[in-house]
Amino acid sequence: MPKDSNIDFLLLVKEVFSSVFDDYGFALKNEVNWDGRGENIITASKGDVDISFYIGISPMFYYCSAAIKLSGETGEKATPHQKYRSISVSAIAKGRNPNYKRTPKGAQTKEEVKELLEFEKEDLIKYCKDILLGDISFWAPIANQMATERDEKLKALNKH
Repeated sequence: MPKDSNIDFLLLVKEVFSSVFDDYGFALKNEVNWDGRGENIITASKGDVDISFYIGISPMFYYCSAAIKLSGETGEKATPHQKYRSISVSAIAKGRNPNYKRTPKGAQTKEEVKELLEFEKEDLIKYCKDILLGDISFWAPIANQMATERDEKLKALNKH
């Protein structure tokens, strides 16, 4: 079990990301939803763009991540691939910078979880600022690359 239990994830997301919500016009939904697969999700929305914050717990660690989901007309414009209308911030970062390295994944204390969220915030602003401002022009190349990589992996698996 992580050292700290019962971390108030909603409060941490508010603390870390409130400036992002204010600067880019996102409204935070003040609820934590269980995804049924081991993670809690908190969402902030602006029009057809959602930012989802995930926290999961393993026997030893908390882990955190964020993803951007495009829906409606914005999602349709971004990519015909329904599956790639939601992409993690780290995958977007990797698509924009092939040398990108994700921060460490595990945390055991409230302070460490907050630190992981701070890294997510830095990546969100650095690599996803355009999306937060409504420019989705680079979404399709990233989605297409992800689809191509998935297809190549499936072909390789089918050969064995």
